[in-house]
Amino acid sequence: MSFVTPVEMEPPILLFSTGYESDTYRNISETGEFVANLVTEKIKKQMYVCGKSFPRGVNELEKAGLHWEPSEKVKPPRVVECPANLECKLEWTREGPEYVVVAGRVVAARVQKGALKAGKFNAEEIKPLLHLSGKSFVVGDRVVEL
Repeated sequence: MSFVTPVEMEPPILLFSTGYESDTYRNISETGEFVANLVTEKIKKQMYVCGKSFPRGVNELEKAGLHWEPSEKVKPPRVVECPANLECKLEWTREGPEYVVVAGRVVAARVQKGALKAGKFNAEEIKPLLHLSGKSFVVGDRVVEL
């Protein structure tokens, strides 16, 4: 659970923040790779379990009852239940007082059938969770065109 946003389209760059003590940050520091898994309302409880602090080496996905599979271009696995997975290589980090901002270049993407509509993400069908703060999230279930 963290704040996530796309930063650039070409090359595709994804940005998120996390704590220094998180397994996510430790793993990225060691491997230089990560997978951003798009979480939906349907698996919000499992996502919350994955965000808890477990001892190093405990598989959070297993604890949450989620499944994983090998990624195409990075070592970390992707979450099967997520309708989209973005495989990333570390681009840069910026340190804050109690958090670190991580930018990753998307090197591969997997999108489940039905997750796209007219070549765009099908928010109406997928209902992605967007982090507001703490335990508060917005369910993004529609697209507004300008």
